[in-house]
Amino acid sequence: MATETAMERVRPTTGTHVVRVQHEGIVTADAERSKDFYCRVFGWQVLPRPAFKSAGYWIGTAGIFPQVHIIQSDQVPPGPGAPISPLARHTCFEVADYDAMKATLEREGIPYVENVQPGGRVQMLCNDPDGNTIEFQPATV
Repeated sequence: MATETAMERVRPTTGTHVVRVQHEGIVTADAERSKDFYCRVFGWQVLPRPAFKSAGYWIGTAGIFPQVHIIQSDQVPPGPGAPISPLARHTCFEVADYDAMKATLEREGIPYVENVQPGGRVQMLCNDPDGNTIEFQPATV
């Protein structure tokens, strides 16, 4: 009886092929307003974008990820009156200078909530003009 030497193909479990977050798609009722918000708050720029049927922008820093893809759509965003909450659907960004990010929100007059998570990690959350919640944490790398 011959011994089998062929290796069985490894089938990774869910998620093991993900290498980075490439972009976050943000639904908006007003693409211009959202573009202005994200460029001001993040300090990013408008990037080239294909001519999709829907209005919108890709913003970020060229060649660096993640990016934010602003999509003007008939989909309904949470709305300007949505609560700022870590329990809502949100995206978290690690920032190199947490205090500078906080100062940017204060300078822009953007309301935010600051919490200390169990274990001591600090988080700061705000909403964009459409009520999409954004979280910021100090960078870990």
